[in-house]
Parts: sequence; C-alpha cells; structure tokens
Amino acid sequence: MGLSPAQLSHALLLQRPFTAPVHQAGSIYDGEQGSYTKFHQGYQGGTGVSQAAYLFALHPNTNYTFSVAVAGGSSTITPSFTFSAVASPGQATLVASAQKMRGIAAAVRLAMPSLSITNIVGEFAVGVISTDTFLSTTTIDQLFTFAQGKGNVTRDLHEVRWYPGSFDSKYSTVNNSTLASTGSDLNDTNVVFVALRGIPASTAVLTESITITEWTPKPGSGMAISSQSSPGSDHQHTIQTLHNASPGWHHTAKNTAERLLEDGIQGAGRFASAMGRKVGGAALSKFESYVGSLAAFGL
Repeated sequence: MGLSPAQLSHALLLQRPFTAPVHQAGSIYDGEQGSYTKFHQGYQGGTGVSQAAYLFALHPNTNYTFSVAVAGGSSTITPSFTFSAVASPGQATLVASAQKMRGIAAAVRLAMPSLSITNIVGEFAVGVISTDTFLSTTTIDQLFTFAQGKGNVTRDLHEVRWYPGSFDSKYSTVNNSTLASTGSDLNDTNVVFVALRGIPASTAVLTESITITEWTPKPGSGMAISSQSSPGSDHQHTIQTLHNASPGWHHTAKNTAERLLEDGIQGAGRFASAMGRKVGGAALSKFESYVGSLAAFGL
C-alpha cells in the first residue's frame, strides 16, 4: 500500500523538520484542522562542577521540555516536564494565542562546541520513547538502554527526529502549568531525547529544538477557527513505512552502512521532488517503489 499525498507530506516533515517547507495536504491528523507553525528554540544547558551526565527531552504534543545535569549516568533523576520560556519552542506565542495544539514533526540537535580538542570524552545517546516510559526512568543509564542511537562524544552536530505515537494525533490544552493539566495522553505520546554521560565537568551543552505544531486560536485572540474537519491520513502507516525503509532514519548516530542507506533514500526523495514538477504522480510512484525495494531487503 502506497503513501497518499498527505502521508508523503508528513513523511517529508518528519525526515527534514528543520528544512522542509510547512504546507498542508488536507490535514495529517483527524478532527478539527488548525494552523501549522514551525517553532524554533535554542537552549544552553550543560554540566556543573562534579557533574558528568546531562539530559534534554522534548514532548512535542505539548512542547514541554525537561533537562537535568547529575554526577553520573547512574545518579538518580526525576523527570518532570515544564513549559519553559527559555527551552520550549513557541512557548510565548502558544501561551498568548493558542487554545490547543498537537505536534506534527520535531527534532533536537546536539552540539558541544566548548569541548577542548584534547579533552573530548564521554558517550551520547538519542532516541524516541513513550512519555510514560520516560517519566518512569530513574537514571540516565536507563535511557541509554532505550536509545536507538549511541556513540562517542565528538564536536560533530547530531540530530534526532521525533515521530508521533498513536495519541499524538489528539490535541492537548495549551497552558503554563503541569504536563498532566494539558490533558495529553502520557501512555501513547512520544518524547524525543538526547543524553550524555562521562563528559567533563563544567561542559556547556547546546540543544536546538524545532517543532512543527498544529494549533487552534483561543477566544479573544482575534483569529478565526477553521471550522473544517478531516478524516486524517493514518500517520502510523507513514511511520511504519519510514521504519521499514530504514530503521535509523530518525537520527544521525549511524554506522557506515546506515549512512549510505540514508543517503540513497534522500537522493531518491530529491529525484521524486524534481520529477514531480514534470510528471506528477509518476515520480511519486518511482519513489515509493524505491522505498519498497529497500524494505524487501529488510533495510
């Protein structure tokens, strides 16, 4: 079964949230249609004196974030999300104007530019897990076991892309209180995270978060609601197709074979985009056939 135009649009946003154009092909999720906005937020955290582990996480169904620095990977943590004015993408705009919201696509980039060339040590891990699992985590070491991508710390930029769970398609209420008060379903919405351990003390960690958010205006904002509804596009099928084509599509912590595979998929996507302007659906069929051939080899 191929991907519909709406699913192809969603797949592009999931794969390239920082650079893909934000446009609607109908509505990706079912129910009331809102406005799509791309929000960006940079944040500097890091370790202090006698601290060697760090964690940053984003919950795109609400754009709430969590970060913590501790002595080591086995030190106790207590995850607790907040709608942070300095770390949460779009916080000021959403609090001022939005009644409810849901995440379409998102990603977090990790950089450690302050590391000395002669003192680059430690490990990093990136991943996407369900919110209830994340909130039950008690150490950064546990998150390393859940991570889909891991590696040794370098000065390279790393990126991990979020993908939605089943209930990320449901709106959450925008407020500046607790995660539970938003009404977001914590059992099947997803969190994207980056984690570090064994890094030098007093190391700055830069994260750059992007979210593509669908939201509806609050009363008194001066904006009209769409008054339109959509049957949705079966986002789980879109994600399954991406996973079948390349299990590591959502992060850059890859081995050589995975990088070559991702380069091939991106090349096919550029081919389909270019040819689509000339021959329309035929190019999309070629792209889908290419992805299907990769899946046939178990890639």
